[in-house]
Amino acid sequence: MQVVIPPDELDEAIQKAVIKLDLVPRHTLMGQTISLDEFRKKYCGGRSKAWVKQEIFYKFKPDWVDDIHPGRGRKITIFEYPAAEWMENHRKEINWKWAN
Repeated sequence: MQVVIPPDELDEAIQKAVIKLDLVPRHTLMGQTISLDEFRKKYCGGRSKAWVKQEIFYKFKPDWVDDIHPGRGRKITIFEYPAAEWMENHRKEINWKWAN
C-alpha cells in the first residue's frame, strides 16, 4: 500500500519537526524576539519567571533584554540570537541550584 502525502503538508510537517527538535540554525534567529515564557522554557530549563528575573536579568543586566522593568501590562522582549549566545557563554556563572 502506498501513502501519498501532498508536498505542502509534508513541508509543513518537516518545518514543525525542525522547530520542535530545536534544529533551527542559530543564524536564522538573528532579529527574532521571544517572550519571557519562551525564553525560560527554551534556555532556562523551565525555571520560573521569578528565577529568570533574579538570577539572570537583575544580576547580569543583559543588553539583549529590551527592558527588564517594562511596567504593569507590558511584556519583556528578548532578542533571541544574542540571548542564546550569552546563555551559552555564561552558563557556568549562573546559579542553577536556586530553584523557584
